[in-house]
Amino acid sequence: MKKVWTISILFCFFLMISIPSKTFCDVKQWKKIEVVDGITLFSSLKKSNTLLPFKATAELDIPYQKIVMALVDAERKNSWAPKLKHTTIHNKISANQFEYSEYYMTPWPFYDREFLLLGTVEYKKDRILFTAENSPNKNLADTTHLLANVKVMEFTIIPLSPDKTQVEFIFSGDLGGWIPTFVKNIIQKKWPIRFIQAMRSYIKKSSNLQTPRYVELQKRDISFP
Repeated sequence: MKKVWTISILFCFFLMISIPSKTFCDVKQWKKIEVVDGITLFSSLKKSNTLLPFKATAELDIPYQKIVMALVDAERKNSWAPKLKHTTIHNKISANQFEYSEYYMTPWPFYDREFLLLGTVEYKKDRILFTAENSPNKNLADTTHLLANVKVMEFTIIPLSPDKTQVEFIFSGDLGGWIPTFVKNIIQKKWPIRFIQAMRSYIKKSSNLQTPRYVELQKRDISFP
């Protein structure tokens, strides 16, 4: 019996180290629900009373570099991202990693939300991956906002050609405190679509997206399919 128990433990340990941790994340299982303005929205097949997941994908007629430029320009992101009041960069960890807060408006009488995050920009062979996780430095939080708890935040940029790019936006988290159903519906069904729409419009209207933060990023050549 002891031998069987030992083998079972070793087998479970092997699974934990050999299978990527994200395969254990419920939000990786999705159901397509609608396409709006070329943007496909998905709902999670795993329901939760606390987490608020969404996923949206789109193919954009935009060079991938411009999308990276828009996303790293934290100071101007509130000019296009829906409900974003402003962003504060607390610390620059490296050229591709930042500790920052994003402050979002919510309808009265609910408290506005803060996302206090450690964000990373990673250049892979065929894509650029923006990820964010909760910052451990809770002392940086603004006490006038409720602090959100992020489980998954990924924005993936996949170049398809020099002028066409696929994007995928995945989020799951607890926004902190009670939120009415109609606000949850807006966040899950409207906000991700509006985010991609607004980003697309902003990039197409902007003549100069390059910033020092983008120039300083550690980049690599990306291969097209």
